[in-house]
Amino acid sequence: MTAGTAATRDVYEPKAHVTNHALPHEPRKLTRSERNRRETFVFPSPRNARVVTVTDFLHLAIALQFEFDPALQCYVERPRRIALSPRQDIDISFWTRSKQGEERYYLAIPASGTIGSTSGTVSIRDREALDAAADRHGLQLAYITEREQVSSIGDCAVRFELLHHVWAYKRLVSRTIIRSQIMALLANCPRLTLSTLIHHLDFDADSVRAVVAGMVHEGDLRLVDYVAGSAQATVEMCHAH
Repeated sequence: MTAGTAATRDVYEPKAHVTNHALPHEPRKLTRSERNRRETFVFPSPRNARVVTVTDFLHLAIALQFEFDPALQCYVERPRRIALSPRQDIDISFWTRSKQGEERYYLAIPASGTIGSTSGTVSIRDREALDAAADRHGLQLAYITEREQVSSIGDCAVRFELLHHVWAYKRLVSRTIIRSQIMALLANCPRLTLSTLIHHLDFDADSVRAVVAGMVHEGDLRLVDYVAGSAQATVEMCHAH
């Protein structure tokens, strides 16, 4: 699934950092010192139709997980802050809304057990204290640990690789035609290799890869035991068993 030149020829470019004012939250803008002090990742998000900006690899891994979760309508990084004490506020890491309308708040917990606050770094050892702080603000937190993300580092690498193809998919004029032909082939054989799809379709290989990635992003297809950087991939319909 690695990208060729045609797959990246038309880069998906949503309107910069435009936000949806119909949502209850907008991402808090990072300060200049935060950008200088922490590793920052910026990428166009097809799911949000805007640019996402996160700090540190942990938040990037979570953002990519949400990006490729077809059950989600959207997600927002740094949606709001909560007060741990009168002098210490912390960012909630993410807010999500599912396609069924369910909303959730997430806090990422690094392996060090410390998170940034308005007064420096805070050691987080007591989940009850976090739950109490969230309760004071009328919300419930779900926690994602760095250990959980490290255990799925391979999935993160695959999502990062696919993201480039999804950008191309969003700009591909022929995507609807290619998509319908892929569905027709998979209707007869629910699991096929990418090379088989490319062989049977009268479109260039990069366009087929882009549409496959777009269909994975939308939840219509899944990759079977794929490792990022592999020359070959197998796909199947998501309702296939």
